[in-house]
Amino acid sequence: MTGTKKQNQLPADIVLDRWVNIFFTLALVFIFILSGDAQDHQRILIGIGLAAIVCTVAFIINWLTIDGAVSAGIFGSIAYGLGGLTGAAIVLGFFISGSVISDRYISKEGFLEKSFRRDGKQVWSNGFWFTLWIIIWFLSGSHAFMIAAVTAVSVSTSDTWATEIGEKRIKGKTRLITTWKKVTPGTEGGISFWGTLAAIFGAFFIALLYWLFSPVSSLAATGMISLIGFSGCILDSYLGALFQNQDYAFSFGLSDGKENAYVSNNFVNWASAGAASLISLILTLIIGV
Repeated sequence: MTGTKKQNQLPADIVLDRWVNIFFTLALVFIFILSGDAQDHQRILIGIGLAAIVCTVAFIINWLTIDGAVSAGIFGSIAYGLGGLTGAAIVLGFFISGSVISDRYISKEGFLEKSFRRDGKQVWSNGFWFTLWIIIWFLSGSHAFMIAAVTAVSVSTSDTWATEIGEKRIKGKTRLITTWKKVTPGTEGGISFWGTLAAIFGAFFIALLYWLFSPVSSLAATGMISLIGFSGCILDSYLGALFQNQDYAFSFGLSDGKENAYVSNNFVNWASAGAASLISLILTLIIGV
């Protein structure tokens, strides 16, 4: 392990978002053909149309890159097409709130100075687990997978709000989560009072949307989504402090050569959301909230 900041990526990682696009697109096609009734088919088609419109607008106003718009279109199509109003509300809540607070900042002169656009990898680092759990929920009918899907987005929203508010909007005293030493705002693994408060509200915001839009929501499930969503954000900070922006050398065992795997922020986000959503899935299946 080294502490370099070089973003050395495996060749496969360069097109990873494209493979995810293909996988989820094929999954949606197979579900459309082999599963569901006429009402499901109609909702999927509407979802595709609405996602295309929203992502086109998001691209025009510089919220998404081209590949980000493609990935978000697939993400959104599945969110509403399979997840219905609940899935759409959760995804739109995350996407719009995150884009509003992180999309741009104003220079001292009052003019637009910078625009942030999400690419395909960023879309799937936040949306992969939600999409996977929604597909399994649709096929199985077990609401535990819906709760896991919402929890994954709760983690992503909590992390986004914490980063954008605690790092860029309100810069306060920041400490490294692993050592509690003072660090500059924006340091990987750094946490602050305002960032932590924003993380709590971000997780609760998604849980609240679930409670409002899900026809089978409960206070117990809403509370669990909030708590695990915030905990996932803390895990994200911890993993970021330990592993982010590091190169790891490894071998596949097929030759003497070694490859370098770079641990990016996208990977840390993906891993944290996945771990938290899996925990919520297990707890839901065990205690039945």
